[in-house]
Amino acid sequence: MNSMTKKLPIIITASAVLAIGLAVILYQGGYISELKQTIKNKEAKIVLVSQERDEAVLKLEEVQQELQLFKDSVTVLHFQNQQLHAKIAELKGTIAKLNKTIQKHDDKVASLTEQINRLKESGSKYQAQIKSLELQRDEQLQKMEEIDRERISLKDKQRKQEESQLRNDVALNELNRKIKQTEQELPEPAPQPTPEPIINQPPSQSPSPESTNVPAELHAAIKLKQQERLNNIVQNTSVSFKGISLRNRDGDNELKRIKSDEWRYTFVDFDLSNADQEAIMDEKFILQLYDLDNKAVVPFNEKNPAFPNSEMGAMGYKFKYEGKPVSVRYINTQPKEGSNYELRLVYPKNGVVFTLVNGTKRIVEDGKVAGN
Repeated sequence: MNSMTKKLPIIITASAVLAIGLAVILYQGGYISELKQTIKNKEAKIVLVSQERDEAVLKLEEVQQELQLFKDSVTVLHFQNQQLHAKIAELKGTIAKLNKTIQKHDDKVASLTEQINRLKESGSKYQAQIKSLELQRDEQLQKMEEIDRERISLKDKQRKQEESQLRNDVALNELNRKIKQTEQELPEPAPQPTPEPIINQPPSQSPSPESTNVPAELHAAIKLKQQERLNNIVQNTSVSFKGISLRNRDGDNELKRIKSDEWRYTFVDFDLSNADQEAIMDEKFILQLYDLDNKAVVPFNEKNPAFPNSEMGAMGYKFKYEGKPVSVRYINTQPKEGSNYELRLVYPKNGVVFTLVNGTKRIVEDGKVAGN
C-alpha cells in the first residue's frame, strides 16, 4: 500500500508532462497552419493588387497611346499643310506668270488685228501683207490657246490642293478637340503599393522583405521567377523583320540612298516568336529606329514643341504584342544626321530598357539602304 502511494505522484507527474507536451504540439501545429494560411492570404493579396495595378497601368497607357496617336496625326497634318501651302504658292506664282504671257500675246493679237483692218481699208494692193499679218495673228492665238490650257490645268491642281488643305484643317480641328477631351478624361496614375522586388537594381536599393511584409522565402521566389521570365524574353525572343521600306512620302518609291531631308517614312512589318510564346503575349515592347553614328534613338515623330517634357514617342514606337504580325509606319520628318541606322526591338522593364538579343536589323549602311 505504501509502495503504491509512493509511485502515484510519479505517475501523476508523468501524465502532466505528457499532457503539457501534447498541448504544446497541438498549439504549434495550429500556429503553423495559421502561418501557412497567412502566407497564402498574403500571396493572394499580392496577386490581386498586382493585377489591379497592371490593369490601371494598362488603361492609362492605352489612353496615353491614343492621345499620342492624335498628337502624331496633328504633326503629320501640319507637315502636309506646310507642303500644300508651298505647292499652292508655287502654283499661284506659275499661273501669274502665265497670265502675263497670255496678256502679252493678247496685246500682240490686238495690235495685229488693228494693222490688218487699217490695211484692208487702204485697198486691195496690201493683200499679201494682210495675209502675212493674219498668219502671225493666228500663230499668236494658237500660242494663247496652248498657254491657256496649261493655266486651266494648273488652276485645277491649285483647287485640289486647296481642298486638301481645307480637309486637313477640318481634321486638325477635330483632332485638337479629341486631344483636349482625352486629356481631360486621362485617368489618374494608379496608386503605387509597397514596392515589389526590382530586377537589375543593386541590393542596397531593393526593398527588404521586412519593409514589404512579404516572407523572405516568398520574396526570393518572386524575384527568381521574374528574373527567369526577363532572361527568357530578352535572350530567347526572335524578331522576323520583313517588308522594310524607306520613303520620302507615303506614296513615293522606296529610297535606295538616304539624304538628310528626304527620308521621312520607315515602313516595317515584323513578328515575334519565343519557344514559350505565352511569355511574350500582352507584353510591352518598343520598336526603335537607331542612329548608329550619333548613338541616339530617332524619335517616333519629332517632339511636339507644345509638350517639351513629353516622353511619348521619344523612345520609339510602343506596342503590346498580341500574337500576330505588327505593321508600323515610323514617321519622323526631321533631317537625318547619320549614315548608318538599324531597327531595334527593346523590352522596357522596371525603368530599364533591354535590347532583344535577336532583335536588331541593319537598314542603312554608309548612306545606302540595305536590302531586306
